[in-house]
Amino acid sequence: MGIAYPRYEELESRRPLATIALVAINTLVYLATSVGNGFLAVEDQWVQSLAFVPAFIMKPSQLYRVFTSMFLHANLAHIFFNMLYLYAFGRQVEAALGSKRYLALYFLSGVFATVFHTAYIPIEGASSAFVPALGASGAISGVLGAYLLLFPGTRLTMCFFYFFIPLCFTTRAAAYIIFWFATQILQGYLGASLGVAVFAHAGGFIGGIALLPLVVNRERLGLLRVYASMRRFFYNVFFVKPGLGGAAKAIIVLLIALTAAGAVYSAYAGASAGGVNKILDFSVMECTSACTGVYDNESVIVQLNGGKLDYSPISTDSVRVVFNRLNAAGLVYSKAYQGQSVTVKLATTRSVQGIPVKISINGSLTFDKYGLLDSGAGTVTTEVLRCDPLTGACTKGQVLTYSFLVTTSASMEGFEGIPISQLALLSLLGSLASIAVVWQAEKYEILGEAAFP
Repeated sequence: MGIAYPRYEELESRRPLATIALVAINTLVYLATSVGNGFLAVEDQWVQSLAFVPAFIMKPSQLYRVFTSMFLHANLAHIFFNMLYLYAFGRQVEAALGSKRYLALYFLSGVFATVFHTAYIPIEGASSAFVPALGASGAISGVLGAYLLLFPGTRLTMCFFYFFIPLCFTTRAAAYIIFWFATQILQGYLGASLGVAVFAHAGGFIGGIALLPLVVNRERLGLLRVYASMRRFFYNVFFVKPGLGGAAKAIIVLLIALTAAGAVYSAYAGASAGGVNKILDFSVMECTSACTGVYDNESVIVQLNGGKLDYSPISTDSVRVVFNRLNAAGLVYSKAYQGQSVTVKLATTRSVQGIPVKISINGSLTFDKYGLLDSGAGTVTTEVLRCDPLTGACTKGQVLTYSFLVTTSASMEGFEGIPISQLALLSLLGSLASIAVVWQAEKYEILGEAAFP
């Protein structure tokens, strides 16, 4: 989407200490949590202990994750762009609200983001209940929502890179932020978010709008408005109506209403959904001359609904091979083995990626009452597929043997333990409140459509 950076000469303010502090703290936390990976990506141990997991939302001992997750970032790009947007937009909002009220908006917007992310699990997919969420994006989205109402007429310089050549142009803040908000909603409903918690972004944005009347200092707002108006009086009176126009308001309200419709669906689905979700923790070692070495570890989220098995993408090669072979052999989900512990000695040929592959499995496996794999250990000997990353075409490779261990670290029936319907109702109320605020946007506008070049 490019890099957007606001240009504002119209409003002078003191140094934005709260925004600088947030940027500094987030950066220091990233450095501390990514040092083991050469500062390129956060270490898994921090994700497992500090990121927000929706399935844990009703466990008091895990509620700290709502706040610690706001300071974790996945990789360098994640922290860079989040901090760029936080500093670029946050210092203006801090100038308008004051540091304490700005911090209240920031953290409460982050909570709103968590509520929306959890409430929209029926839309995002039940497996997302177990996926750790991290990043300051939800809280920053709240800052964007407040910025939209306070400074709809400021200018943003947007830059896109075309073969390393920056192409830049200037547009209004309102146009850019509304477009960004629309993309979050569309990605969420189309399932094109690529692992990004887009409904958390939408929730933070809506929260920032809904919370603005509660955190704004109206006396300070009036003074800033007078200061700004002295520098644009002539232009506004004779040429431009300040603030968000009727069309812009209508578009924002429509987008929020679309988000609210998702909350209504989630409230219904949260009360009626079935299915089973669980986390299978795999430890797999490739055996060469002997099965002695280092295990690769990865958790795989599996979901059984209406007899259909779905599972999360697997990044570790050895774990992916073992899981795919067990699944192809009918040993990840088996009605025949419901509630049983079995010894498996199997030599067969099954289709993997549409290619017949020889598979030999020896081990002991335990299945839960639904027929889902619960735990086990053994070996898998199989022909390994080599797939072209560009075309996806696969060919048979060498025969390898893998030693594996699998356990279940979490299991959930339906949305058991997650108050989906209640959080969806809260999301709906927040959306309705934000609509009411948008229709009165002129009450909060400091810099409207006009701005001197």
